[in-house]
Amino acid sequence: MGSIIAGLGIAAGTALASIWNASEEREAREELAKKLMEQGQITANEYRQIQNVIDAYYDERGSMGNRQDVDNYVKDIRKFDVGKYDYDWKKDKGYENFDTYFGNKTKEDYLNPYYDAIIGDTADQIQHSAAGAGLGRGTGAALNIAKGVAQKSDELYKTALQEYNTDRSQKYQEYSDYITNMTNRYKNLQDQEKYRLQLEGTLANDYYNVMDQRQADSLKAKQDAIAAQTQYDTALAGLG
Repeated sequence: MGSIIAGLGIAAGTALASIWNASEEREAREELAKKLMEQGQITANEYRQIQNVIDAYYDERGSMGNRQDVDNYVKDIRKFDVGKYDYDWKKDKGYENFDTYFGNKTKEDYLNPYYDAIIGDTADQIQHSAAGAGLGRGTGAALNIAKGVAQKSDELYKTALQEYNTDRSQKYQEYSDYITNMTNRYKNLQDQEKYRLQLEGTLANDYYNVMDQRQADSLKAKQDAIAAQTQYDTALAGLG
């Protein structure tokens, strides 16, 4: 009987010990779970603060460009026409060709306007000289007059030709300079437009680079927050 009672006492003690140990373990798990949840909340708050810091940084930093710059750049790129800045001198009124610009002039246009009078005076002077020399109006006088008139005519024509060539050369240089200047002007306009597009592209690119980096930083913070929360959830599940 005594041994039965003793056995019952040992069994009761073991049962009480087990209940006590189970109670302590449960309390320990509950306490651990509580601390894990508290730490999880702290961690979540810290990640929210990190996100706030990221937002504040990028709000203050900003970017050189903005969304409007992107829209302008896309619009201007689509309507940019290189051919618009090619100078077509053949379609430039008054400069279609050099002859039109020069006025289709000939050397006759440069003859002394008193050509006929000069030739007449020359003939009269030679005839007067011939008469003074006693040649009268004979063959000798006629030959001298013809020769003198031919020489004066040749002199006048040579002078006219020289003036014609000089003027034509000057006009051609003006014509050539004009076409060169207009070509350069159109090229400068094209270069200016390309440079403006380049600046717009720089602004648009900077805007997107900043937006991309901001998004990357935000996603990284969120991923880290999710990873930390997953670790806490896993640890809590292990306590169940």
